[in-house]
Amino acid sequence: MARERARRAGALLLVLLLGGCVSYQPRPLAQAPRWSPLPAAHGRALPQLDLAQAAALALHDNPDYRAALLDARISTLQLRAAGLLPDPQLSASADHPGTPGYSRAWGLGLSADVSWLLTRGATLDAARAQRAATMLNLAWRGWALAQGTATDFIDAWSAQQRCALLQRQVDTERTRAAAFSRALQRRDVTLESAAANLVTLAAAESQLASAEQARAAARARLDADLNLPPDARYTLRAPSVPALPDAHQLDAALAALPRTRPDLLALTAAAQARDAEFRAAVLAQFPALSVGITRASDTSRVQSTGIGISLSLPVFGGAQARARIAGATRDRAVAEYQARLDGADRAARALAAQLRLLVAQRTQLAGHLPQLRELAANADRAFAGGNLSGTAWAGVQQNLIARELERLHLDATLAKGQVALAALLGHVPPGAAALSTATSSNPAEVPIP
Repeated sequence: MARERARRAGALLLVLLLGGCVSYQPRPLAQAPRWSPLPAAHGRALPQLDLAQAAALALHDNPDYRAALLDARISTLQLRAAGLLPDPQLSASADHPGTPGYSRAWGLGLSADVSWLLTRGATLDAARAQRAATMLNLAWRGWALAQGTATDFIDAWSAQQRCALLQRQVDTERTRAAAFSRALQRRDVTLESAAANLVTLAAAESQLASAEQARAAARARLDADLNLPPDARYTLRAPSVPALPDAHQLDAALAALPRTRPDLLALTAAAQARDAEFRAAVLAQFPALSVGITRASDTSRVQSTGIGISLSLPVFGGAQARARIAGATRDRAVAEYQARLDGADRAARALAAQLRLLVAQRTQLAGHLPQLRELAANADRAFAGGNLSGTAWAGVQQNLIARELERLHLDATLAKGQVALAALLGHVPPGAAALSTATSSNPAEVPIP
């Protein structure tokens, strides 16, 4: 009977010890890439993508970002682990006497560390703040991905427009080359002039080929952001970018940076975590206390019940050293926050000044383009009527194309700068509206797409 009770007690103890254990299952790795489908509306794939759609698609399907989102689960599990009670310790002993007339002695003990009562609050505060920092860092990474995708989108669209302009230039040079060929047959031009025109045509074709390569590279970067297969077919709409803020709006946005930018909010949460860890380390300087209950029987079959208390003696300064390290770590977190805030202010003001210069340059160029377009249209009519030479006509067209290319470069540079400035000022990048709640009053509950 006694053996049966002992067997049942052992089985119950085994269930208690192993009941909450995590089981192991192998996780095979993928053997092929997983491409994302193009976004669809009403069951049909969208033939065109705008800038916001591209950024939203990247946030949903970019494989690197989706892998980073697992940090959210890890931080949640770490928070749960921080609130768990320390496991009690069970001890057992048995002595078999070698002298006849004496019985076997045994002892059982159950003890638990109670010093965690002092540090549990601070430990939980640190874990909560660290989880908030992790979630906000993920939000900031999402902002960076949306901004990078917008930049690649603008590059791809600009490269597409540049190729169209350079194709016009090549067509112009080919028309002039044909005119030179006819004039050479009539002996109206010299062989040297015709050869020089062919050199110009070859240079224009080489420039177009380089632009085509740049367009393919830009499209490949955008496909990678969106996790689309290399043969995905879609067109790009002209990007719509945030407006350039005036001086008052810039100052107001910079003043609100600590409350709007996820990276600064993440550093704030990290500093709070380091502060809680410092507080826990200060409390941990008190001697660790363990309390236990023992039940024993000696070789004379005299049974006893007792209470045991163990106390660590902090005579070598280990706890104090750990507290000093935690304090220095907190100071570093505060300094890192200040450096990030200073850098954000400086970078935003510098970029805003550069963009204002670009706006002035673009405005000046845009004022000349209508006249150049009218001049090119007149040259077309004169050339078609035989009242203008091919060289003069090509010169007018090339001048217009050169100014159009310059305007396109300014537009792309200005658009990318405006997207970057908006992110620097804490404005949600295009397509990243799902991350806007990262600046809410409860940053620990940031939704992850």
